[in-house]
Amino acid sequence: MTPEKAKKITLRVPTGQQNGVSTGFPHSPSGAISAAVYFWEEFAFLDDQKARQQLEAVVSPDAAGYVDEQISEVRKIREGANLPSSGGTPAGITFTTTVNAVRGKSLTPDGEVVQIWMNYDRYATTPEKPTDDDPLKDEDVDFILKWQNGQWKFTNEPQYWKKRSFPVAYFPESPYAWDDGWVQVRHAD
Repeated sequence: MTPEKAKKITLRVPTGQQNGVSTGFPHSPSGAISAAVYFWEEFAFLDDQKARQQLEAVVSPDAAGYVDEQISEVRKIREGANLPSSGGTPAGITFTTTVNAVRGKSLTPDGEVVQIWMNYDRYATTPEKPTDDDPLKDEDVDFILKWQNGQWKFTNEPQYWKKRSFPVAYFPESPYAWDDGWVQVRHAD
């Protein structure tokens, strides 16, 4: 079996929006995966102020310094793109992030804390150039989420961070990726 041949995971639909990010996912493994995928596809990775609002809506109050760490990463990306360290997305550019596959693992016996790995592509387009000749392809990122106060919240708490695992590489035709838990994501048809 491979991720390409297997049934894809259908994302759960959020029931709310807060500060530009989807919320209200069910207390289930597919709810945690959906919360991570929606967040990453909506994340304002190039706008530090909007990113801060989004993060403040979904990060656990127990995750000391996590929002600032993520904003620091946003600013590094901005500087790497020769933009001022703080500001919005440049006018006329649209970014689209698409999660291809996920790998979820519980970090606690009760399933209340999970690590979600995602394989994704990111495209940039402008009105003059509706296709991206050099998109980011097959990138990987992981997050730890915990069920807290009726929501999936992102965290970096040390007791969970040290339990992180690292997957085999995701390839759609790889039986090793399938054996390691990678599942493709079904987006709205």
